Amino acid sequence: MTAIAAYRTAILALLSDATNVIFSADNVDQALRWALAEYSLRRPLIRTYSYSVDETTAVHVMPADFVTRHIVRVEIWNSDPDAITERPFYAYIRDEQWQIETMVAVEAGEVLQISYSAVHQVDGLDSAAGTTIPTADETLLQTGAAGRAALMRALDRIETINMNKDVVVMYKALGDQYLMTFAEILSIREGVIFSPVPDFPGIVF
Repeated sequence: MTAIAAYRTAILALLSDATNVIFSADNVDQALRWALAEYSLRRPLIRTYSYSVDETTAVHVMPADFVTRHIVRVEIWNSDPDAITERPFYAYIRDEQWQIETMVAVEAGEVLQISYSAVHQVDGLDSAAGTTIPTADETLLQTGAAGRAALMRALDRIETINMNKDVVVMYKALGDQYLMTFAEILSIREGVIFSPVPDFPGIVF
Protein backbone atom coordinates (compact mmCIF):
# COMPACT_ATOMS: atom_id res chain seq x y z
CA MET A 1 0.00 0.00 0.00
CA THR A 2 1.37 3.42 -0.95
CA ALA A 3 1.59 6.15 1.66
CA ILE A 4 -1.23 8.19 0.12
CA ALA A 5 -3.50 5.13 0.16
CA ALA A 6 -2.77 4.56 3.85
CA TYR A 7 -3.39 8.24 4.60
CA ARG A 8 -6.72 8.21 2.75
CA THR A 9 -7.82 5.10 4.63
CA ALA A 10 -6.92 6.65 7.99
CA ILE A 11 -8.59 9.99 7.22
CA LEU A 12 -11.78 8.30 6.02
CA ALA A 13 -11.82 6.18 9.18
CA LEU A 14 -11.70 9.35 11.28
CA LEU A 15 -14.65 10.63 9.24
CA SER A 16 -16.56 7.31 9.60
CA ASP A 17 -16.71 6.99 5.81
CA ALA A 18 -14.53 3.97 5.03
CA THR A 19 -16.17 3.34 1.62
CA ASN A 20 -16.00 6.91 0.25
CA VAL A 21 -19.78 7.30 0.25
CA ILE A 22 -19.66 10.87 1.61
CA PHE A 23 -16.08 12.05 1.01
CA SER A 24 -14.42 11.57 -2.36
CA ALA A 25 -10.70 10.93 -2.81
CA ASP A 26 -10.43 14.47 -4.18
CA ASN A 27 -12.02 15.86 -0.99
CA VAL A 28 -9.59 13.90 1.17
CA ASP A 29 -6.55 14.85 -0.91
CA GLN A 30 -7.42 18.55 -0.83
CA ALA A 31 -7.84 18.43 2.93
CA LEU A 32 -4.51 16.63 3.23
CA ARG A 33 -2.80 19.32 1.12
CA TRP A 34 -4.09 21.95 3.54
CA ALA A 35 -2.86 19.97 6.57
CA LEU A 36 0.54 19.48 4.91
CA ALA A 37 0.86 23.22 4.31
CA GLU A 38 0.02 24.01 7.94
CA TYR A 39 2.34 21.30 9.23
CA SER A 40 5.18 22.51 6.99
CA LEU A 41 4.75 26.06 8.25
CA ARG A 42 5.11 25.00 11.89
CA ARG A 43 7.53 22.10 11.46
CA PRO A 44 9.36 22.76 8.19
CA LEU A 45 11.53 20.24 6.41
CA ILE A 46 15.04 21.72 6.45
CA ARG A 47 17.18 20.98 3.40
CA THR A 48 20.53 22.27 2.19
CA TYR A 49 21.58 23.68 -1.16
CA SER A 50 25.17 24.20 -2.31
CA TYR A 51 25.77 27.30 -4.43
CA SER A 52 29.18 27.82 -6.06
CA VAL A 53 30.26 31.47 -6.15
CA ASP A 54 31.59 32.33 -9.62
CA GLU A 55 32.72 35.88 -8.92
CA THR A 56 33.58 37.82 -5.79
CA THR A 57 30.34 39.49 -4.68
CA ALA A 58 27.99 39.99 -1.75
CA VAL A 59 24.82 39.53 -3.86
CA HIS A 60 24.02 35.98 -4.93
CA VAL A 61 21.13 35.22 -7.30
CA MET A 62 19.72 31.73 -6.84
CA PRO A 63 18.63 29.64 -9.86
CA ALA A 64 14.98 29.94 -10.92
CA ASP A 65 14.25 26.37 -9.75
CA PHE A 66 15.34 27.15 -6.18
CA VAL A 67 12.00 27.21 -4.32
CA THR A 68 11.47 27.82 -0.64
CA ARG A 69 9.42 29.77 1.90
CA HIS A 70 12.32 30.70 4.16
CA ILE A 71 16.11 30.65 4.09
CA VAL A 72 17.27 29.61 7.53
CA ARG A 73 21.07 29.80 7.49
CA VAL A 74 23.96 30.63 5.14
CA GLU A 75 27.43 29.20 5.66
CA ILE A 76 30.69 29.50 3.72
CA TRP A 77 32.25 26.16 2.85
CA ASN A 78 35.74 25.52 1.50
CA SER A 79 38.39 22.81 1.52
CA ASP A 80 39.09 23.26 5.24
CA PRO A 81 36.18 21.82 7.28
CA ASP A 82 37.38 23.68 10.37
CA ALA A 83 37.04 26.98 8.53
CA ILE A 84 33.30 26.68 7.81
CA THR A 85 31.65 29.86 9.03
CA GLU A 86 28.09 31.08 9.30
CA ARG A 87 27.45 34.43 7.61
CA PRO A 88 24.82 37.06 8.40
CA PHE A 89 22.55 37.53 5.41
CA TYR A 90 19.49 39.21 3.98
CA ALA A 91 17.31 37.16 1.62
CA TYR A 92 14.47 38.35 -0.60
CA ILE A 93 12.72 37.60 -3.91
CA ARG A 94 13.30 39.83 -6.92
CA ASP A 95 11.96 39.04 -10.40
CA GLU A 96 10.68 35.69 -9.09
CA GLN A 97 14.15 34.55 -7.97
CA TRP A 98 15.67 34.41 -4.51
CA GLN A 99 18.60 36.72 -3.88
CA ILE A 100 20.90 36.47 -0.89
CA GLU A 101 23.05 39.35 0.31
CA THR A 102 25.86 38.21 2.59
CA MET A 103 26.79 41.73 3.74
CA VAL A 104 30.46 40.95 3.13
CA ALA A 105 31.63 39.85 -0.33
CA VAL A 106 32.27 36.12 -0.77
CA GLU A 107 35.36 35.20 -2.77
CA ALA A 108 35.04 33.48 -6.14
CA GLY A 109 35.50 29.71 -5.82
CA GLU A 110 33.93 29.44 -2.39
CA VAL A 111 30.64 27.64 -1.79
CA LEU A 112 27.52 28.88 -0.02
CA GLN A 113 25.83 26.15 1.97
CA ILE A 114 22.23 27.36 2.21
CA SER A 115 19.79 25.80 4.69
CA TYR A 116 16.18 26.38 3.68
CA SER A 117 12.68 25.21 4.52
CA ALA A 118 10.73 22.92 2.22
CA VAL A 119 7.16 21.67 2.19
CA HIS A 120 6.70 18.13 3.49
CA GLN A 121 5.29 15.51 1.14
CA VAL A 122 3.36 12.25 1.22
CA ASP A 123 4.35 9.55 -1.24
CA GLY A 124 1.83 9.42 -4.08
CA LEU A 125 0.17 12.77 -3.39
CA ASP A 126 0.66 15.11 -6.36
CA SER A 127 3.26 12.71 -7.82
CA ALA A 128 5.51 13.00 -4.76
CA ALA A 129 8.13 10.29 -4.44
CA GLY A 130 8.73 9.51 -0.80
CA THR A 131 7.22 10.64 2.49
CA THR A 132 8.95 13.15 4.77
CA ILE A 133 6.51 13.10 7.67
CA PRO A 134 7.98 11.49 10.81
CA THR A 135 6.11 8.33 11.76
CA ALA A 136 5.22 9.85 15.13
CA ASP A 137 3.36 12.71 13.39
CA GLU A 138 1.35 10.71 10.86
CA THR A 139 -1.75 10.48 13.06
CA LEU A 140 -1.50 14.22 13.78
CA LEU A 141 -1.48 15.06 10.08
CA GLN A 142 -4.37 12.68 9.40
CA THR A 143 -6.38 14.30 12.20
CA GLY A 144 -5.78 17.77 10.72
CA ALA A 145 -6.84 16.57 7.28
CA ALA A 146 -9.98 14.93 8.67
CA GLY A 147 -10.90 18.15 10.47
CA ARG A 148 -10.46 20.20 7.32
CA ALA A 149 -12.50 17.71 5.28
CA ALA A 150 -15.34 17.81 7.84
CA LEU A 151 -15.49 21.62 7.67
CA MET A 152 -15.43 21.47 3.87
CA ARG A 153 -18.42 19.12 4.01
CA ALA A 154 -20.32 21.37 6.41
CA LEU A 155 -19.68 24.42 4.22
CA ASP A 156 -20.67 22.55 1.06
CA ARG A 157 -23.99 21.40 2.54
CA ILE A 158 -24.99 24.40 4.62
CA GLU A 159 -27.30 25.80 1.92
CA THR A 160 -28.69 22.48 0.71
CA ILE A 161 -32.44 22.61 1.20
CA ASN A 162 -33.00 18.91 1.92
CA MET A 163 -29.93 18.55 4.13
CA ASN A 164 -30.59 17.77 7.76
CA LYS A 165 -29.31 20.78 9.70
CA ASP A 166 -28.18 18.50 12.52
CA VAL A 167 -25.77 16.80 10.10
CA VAL A 168 -24.21 20.15 9.17
CA VAL A 169 -23.82 20.99 12.86
CA MET A 170 -22.27 17.55 13.47
CA TYR A 171 -19.66 17.99 10.74
CA LYS A 172 -18.88 21.51 11.98
CA ALA A 173 -18.38 20.25 15.54
CA LEU A 174 -16.28 17.29 14.39
CA GLY A 175 -14.13 19.53 12.20
CA ASP A 176 -13.61 22.04 15.00
CA GLN A 177 -12.64 19.30 17.44
CA TYR A 178 -10.08 17.70 15.10
CA LEU A 179 -8.60 21.04 14.05
CA MET A 180 -8.29 22.21 17.65
CA THR A 181 -6.32 19.06 18.48
CA PHE A 182 -4.20 19.55 15.36
CA ALA A 183 -3.41 23.17 16.23
CA GLU A 184 -2.68 22.46 19.90
CA ILE A 185 -0.17 19.70 19.17
CA LEU A 186 1.45 21.69 16.37
CA SER A 187 1.97 24.59 18.76
CA ILE A 188 4.13 22.44 21.04
CA ARG A 189 7.70 23.51 20.46
CA GLU A 190 9.99 20.67 19.43
CA GLY A 191 13.37 20.51 21.07
CA VAL A 192 15.64 18.78 23.52
CA ILE A 193 13.91 17.38 26.58
CA PHE A 194 15.80 17.33 29.85
CA SER A 195 14.96 14.93 32.63
CA PRO A 196 15.60 16.17 36.19
CA VAL A 197 18.24 14.34 38.19
CA PRO A 198 16.44 11.88 40.48
CA ASP A 199 16.74 12.24 44.23
CA PHE A 200 18.89 9.54 45.74
CA PRO A 201 18.00 8.32 49.22
CA GLY A 202 20.57 9.17 51.84
CA ILE A 203 22.70 6.50 53.40
CA VAL A 204 21.33 5.43 56.75
CA PHE A 205 23.85 4.23 59.34
